[in-house]
Amino acid sequence: MKLKTPSTRGWIVAGATAGIAVALQYVLPLEHHGGWWESIPAWWAVFGGVGCAVIVLVSKWLGKVFLQKPENWYE
Repeated sequence: MKLKTPSTRGWIVAGATAGIAVALQYVLPLEHHGGWWESIPAWWAVFGGVGCAVIVLVSKWLGKVFLQKPENWYE
């Protein structure tokens, strides 16, 4: 299966969306309200690792429930 290259219109929409997303950071500045957990060393690394593990486990469970068929499926 060969993938199509994006059209000129697609590149323009992607560029405009990215530009708007960057500009909104300056137009609507949001205040950062950190919590006590941000004082824990390596907090974001642990948070990312646990989040990754949860995504993997949920994906494996969904694959077993919805995608896998019994071995004798074609018999």
